[in-house]
Amino acid sequence: MPVLRDTPYGAFNFLISFEGLDPNSVQAGFSGVRGLDRGVDLLEYRAGNYKTNAPRLVPGRAKPIMVTLTRGLVGDTTLYEWMSASLEGSPDRRTVVIQLLAEDRSEVVQTWRLANAWPAALEGPTLDAMGSAVAIERLVLVADDMSIG
Repeated sequence: MPVLRDTPYGAFNFLISFEGLDPNSVQAGFSGVRGLDRGVDLLEYRAGNYKTNAPRLVPGRAKPIMVTLTRGLVGDTTLYEWMSASLEGSPDRRTVVIQLLAEDRSEVVQTWRLANAWPAALEGPTLDAMGSAVAIERLVLVADDMSIG
């Protein structure tokens, strides 16, 4: 259940859990989440007898749910192994839970639950001999549904 308060929560303390990863382990130490979005395609419609030349917008199909998780490369192959099933044409669908924590990490203030999520892409790090950045990998998940609580 979301926790209501007068000021917005910080977006920097969160946990991600799914089968195969302990949310408190280094393997689940994701540094970013992007794409917790829901939406519909917008379709233009205009009948010939409308009084104006502007079309109306009507809702179309629901847009797909695509969430990107980023983490520093830690030498763990769990994400690659999960991705392997998708590459073979039979994705391993799992429930993925993303929990936003209060700034002091004392409580979960909102939860996003991705139903039947599976990896659509696993992007390796950009390597640069002249750089000084952390090696980051990205996991793109698609899901059948997303609920918020």
